[in-house]
Amino acid sequence: MFFILPWKLKQPTPQTGAPVANLTLVAINVIVYLFGWCEFWAVGPGTRWLSVLTYAFCHASVWHLVVNMWAFWVFGNPVNRRIGNAFYLVAYLGTAVVLGLVARLLLSTYLAGSSGVLFAVIAIALILMPGAVLQIACVALFPLTVVVGLLAKPKQWWYWIVRWAMFSVPALWCLVLIPLIQLWSFFWSGWSWTPVAHLLGMVCGVAVVLLLPTRITMGRRLSAGIP
Repeated sequence: MFFILPWKLKQPTPQTGAPVANLTLVAINVIVYLFGWCEFWAVGPGTRWLSVLTYAFCHASVWHLVVNMWAFWVFGNPVNRRIGNAFYLVAYLGTAVVLGLVARLLLSTYLAGSSGVLFAVIAIALILMPGAVLQIACVALFPLTVVVGLLAKPKQWWYWIVRWAMFSVPALWCLVLIPLIQLWSFFWSGWSWTPVAHLLGMVCGVAVVLLLPTRITMGRRLSAGIP
């Protein structure tokens, strides 16, 4: 088995301040899952109108929850610090409602999960922090590690069971690569709401950046006297 995991979004200028909004939203997602409320909070045909928001705090499995919350930790914290708690809440909840309305009105099945909102946050991060570098962890598990070990002899015995490596890519590349991957998934696997929701989420992220005040989007350039 082989996994690629975003590890850290490194910025040229480190940011300070606690990302209170993002940490609170992550905590709510975890609590909702632990209490088993996801069954009642999904959005779909005939669900309550409040479900256009509540679905974005639900997850189908532990794996679904862990993957999304980790990605929110990697991308959400920097975005929260960059745009502030109030705007971050508006971005999260606003994107959730837009995608929830689309699902409520057009889907014939039920939807749960914060993946669409996550892709909006990723888009905001990539646009507002174009100079950032994304650290990515590659993890190989047995039996794939045996093949890797035959090609490159491991220095430690546990590398036969699990092996990892880190590499970095300019975050701005992801603004092109992520939509291409989602489009490839859509055309390769056939119709699926998942890649569509991810792409719509990124569109919402672009809209959020366009609607943010200039003091947020251009704050650093203005403070540095850059026209």
